[in-house]
Amino acid sequence: MKTQNIQKLMSALLITPEKDFFFGQRIKSRGKSLVFNSMSHVLLQLMAVLFNRRSKFNQYLKGSDGWINFKIGFQTDTESIRQTAVFFNGKMSVIPKIAEDVDVILRFTDEKALLEMLQVTPNEMLGLILKNRMILDGNLAYLQLFNYYVSLLMGGKHRKMTAKAHKTDITERKKCYDQHNPGLSKEMAARRLYHMTAPGTGQTQNQETDPGVVCLPDPYLSALDLNDFPRLQKFHDDYFNIKPEICAERAELLTRWFRENGFEKDNSGKEWMPELRQAMAFQFLMENKKPIIRTNDLIAGTTTTNDTIGVIVYPDAQGTLVWGELGSIDNRILNPYAISEETAKKLHNDIFPFWAKRNFREWVRTHYNYPHCQRIEERWVAYFVWKSVGISHTIPDFKSLLEKGAPGIIEDIIRQLEKKDLNKKQIISLESMRITLEGLNAYARNLSKTAALQARSETGLKRKKELLRLSSICARIPVQPPETLDEAANLLNIAWVALNLENANTGFSFGRLDQLLQPYFVADMEKLTTAAEKEKYTRYAVELVGSLFLRFSDHLPLSPDIGNYLFGGASSTQALTLGGMTPDGRDAVNDMTYIMLKCAEMLGLRDVNVNARFHPDVNSSRYLKRLCEVNIITAGTPSMHNDKAVFEALKQHDYPIEDFRDWSATGCVEPTISGKHMGHTGSILFNMVAALEMTLNNGSHPLMNWEPGPKTGSIENNDFKSFDDFFNAYAIQTEYLIRQAAEFNNLLAEAHVAYRPTPLLSAMMTGSIEKAIDVTQGGARYNTSGTSNIGLADVTDSLMVIRQLVFEEKSASFIRLKAAVDGNFEN
Repeated sequence: MKTQNIQKLMSALLITPEKDFFFGQRIKSRGKSLVFNSMSHVLLQLMAVLFNRRSKFNQYLKGSDGWINFKIGFQTDTESIRQTAVFFNGKMSVIPKIAEDVDVILRFTDEKALLEMLQVTPNEMLGLILKNRMILDGNLAYLQLFNYYVSLLMGGKHRKMTAKAHKTDITERKKCYDQHNPGLSKEMAARRLYHMTAPGTGQTQNQETDPGVVCLPDPYLSALDLNDFPRLQKFHDDYFNIKPEICAERAELLTRWFRENGFEKDNSGKEWMPELRQAMAFQFLMENKKPIIRTNDLIAGTTTTNDTIGVIVYPDAQGTLVWGELGSIDNRILNPYAISEETAKKLHNDIFPFWAKRNFREWVRTHYNYPHCQRIEERWVAYFVWKSVGISHTIPDFKSLLEKGAPGIIEDIIRQLEKKDLNKKQIISLESMRITLEGLNAYARNLSKTAALQARSETGLKRKKELLRLSSICARIPVQPPETLDEAANLLNIAWVALNLENANTGFSFGRLDQLLQPYFVADMEKLTTAAEKEKYTRYAVELVGSLFLRFSDHLPLSPDIGNYLFGGASSTQALTLGGMTPDGRDAVNDMTYIMLKCAEMLGLRDVNVNARFHPDVNSSRYLKRLCEVNIITAGTPSMHNDKAVFEALKQHDYPIEDFRDWSATGCVEPTISGKHMGHTGSILFNMVAALEMTLNNGSHPLMNWEPGPKTGSIENNDFKSFDDFFNAYAIQTEYLIRQAAEFNNLLAEAHVAYRPTPLLSAMMTGSIEKAIDVTQGGARYNTSGTSNIGLADVTDSLMVIRQLVFEEKSASFIRLKAAVDGNFEN
């Protein structure tokens, strides 16, 4: 039978389940189980024929390390279907039962869900998991691999389905837009046409308003707009118009190094010290990473090989979750990413097979026998633990890097190594930090060579000078501390690129960038004598900082489509903090504060996520007015924080006053002690509603169709005599889920210690060098984790309704109220 005929037969068998047809026969309810089991077996057998006999499909069964061998089971809750697809040594076979050594089992609520899984597009299949119609039990990477295999067979059908979905989405968006104010876009554009002039402008002294502003005659920079900076305008247009492209460079280089040097054991068969392994692999990565300088850019270096926006692959974390979408990710509705055939092939054949069992989730699953806390989390209902992705919800100590350069930090490490009381692990940790800093230096050297090479072939005199200056800058830093604003900005970007290649960017943040760059701006301005020179350099500083913002924003996380729905399409949430108070209690607003506000106003980027501190007793009304103006123009940036309120929140942790005065935002809006605090504030996303649903159902959860929690009482059996009884039951269910979430969080923390310690981040975090401990093991001066608690308003409202209607007014019985909830209030 021809390939296309077999594919047509598969499509014909994938009929709409509710029609209950199978080979043209009406299914009898009594024999339904047998028929569906036979049907699923035939479908998988047809798939096996295609993969075994057709080279165009069979080639996908092999990776760089040999055949990709795995077993995936399919089972319904009623056990009407029990099948295992076996991929072994280049052949696919089907077993009419669940194999004992299966890698992953997919359990379906009913037969309809299984057939739907075989029909829907790869991104939609994860939606079945989100709705708990398909339950994962095992290695998610292999589920996604099977998903990819199905997409290879059903590609044409999937493309038609996706095109139809896009058409529907566009129609719905237009309908939504027409229902709202159609003049909103014009109003937003008009806001940018008017600029306030700062109060006090024209005075020789403006110390009475912002003491730290010493260079800008008009701190609002009201005469400047994006149109004044053609370079930034081009970068800005590219940022919004070019589709981000998936880049496999990081994954490819690291996989190559680990394949050659070993992951669990080194070439001699000895167990690797994880810190040393990661440091050496990182040094190799930075030495071999392509040094790119974007055309006309003032900042050297890119996170990916794409000079506008690239998408980084972290196969050691969550990267394999997009395996199933390799053929469709460029066409999905939410956050589509471009991907070349070469990159897709590289990820499927060379990279993902190596990491399928080497990632944080699999480490916990294998070392702790797939613990209950992980099983709950992988239902995607009660909580989500970010340590399955990364631990970078923090602010590195950029201040030390700027003040000392990499050699200065290396000297600190060497001094620690000279101490006599260090154990072997501490010595290895310190050596690993040193090695990563050498990798940083190597990347800067390569950028310097690239700039010099480009300068030789450059015909434009202005650009030639810029490239020669970049070559000189990258030759000097980070080998030496920066002395100019140009040098400081480029060092920050080189460090930023390196940090994001070591560790997945989940809320990495910059801290108080205005405080860090102000001394360099002032020093540069002091070298100038005339007002014209200073005005020209101010414009250059705005352009430089704007370029830095766009370079900081040059990458996105590789998120599977389920992540788009769980997290609303959020990016890396890289936070920048401005203004507020200095550690010694003075007004921190300075020239750079206003320059960065101007860049935020002109560029309107999602990242960098600008946060502004305001202390009502210290900061000026002039500063507050400018914050409000920028917020109105951009419709949401910067986020504004009251310093006094944040200080009160931080005091409970007993931080020294100079430290909590030096706080910065990370992630969304969480306060963190700058450069000293490994504070993964969003470590757990906790759904407070899940515990309430479990309380209503005596430990069971209706969406999960499972009883994960303790028995705390039945509404139907009238176990709750008072509201306090019910509230106490809710407290028990909540505490139970908290303990489970915290347990999984801690197990994933162990996985980071074993799989991906971060010696570069450790070298750039106050405390780790002194303790000679990686930050994954508590090396930072301050170490905390926190939760994002979701559904507080829903839970509060629901509890108030129960208290009032059931227990106070007694206007509805608890049984009747629960029945209404269970039936979605129908009838």
